[in-house]
Amino acid sequence: MAHNLNQAPNGQIALMYCGEVPWHGLGTQLNGPATSAEALTAAQLDWDVLKVPLWAGVGMTSYPVPRHHALVRSDLWGTSRCPILGVVGDGYEPLQNAEAFRFFDEIVGSKEAIYHTAGALGQGERIWLLAKLPKSDFEVVPG
Repeated sequence: MAHNLNQAPNGQIALMYCGEVPWHGLGTQLNGPATSAEALTAAQLDWDVLKVPLWAGVGMTSYPVPRHHALVRSDLWGTSRCPILGVVGDGYEPLQNAEAFRFFDEIVGSKEAIYHTAGALGQGERIWLLAKLPKSDFEVVPG
């Protein structure tokens, strides 16, 4: 797949969009503005990132890897399809998909912007939510 879009466990492509169909013709089209929660659900991104203990093994023997954890998807954890999204140390706390985009809901709710595209690449290790600003003179921080 040249687009590298993630395919969710239900077989759908992990992408949502508003408006014009993307060049690859994949994903779920929304007919109007959505909240970040609605966009994340339509884009198949309504899963959490779990931090689980990391183990290393050779043959039938395995050992815990001290102070290291694997990041995995909650919707795939416990299955043979569960990828390791990354390896982190004890102090790392994952930013959940919903938390990462919720901050922008106030701007979208005031009709200053709309969620345009959201999706996941690879095995879900990279996600995004793109908002479109209808006015060209919008200031993120006044002044």
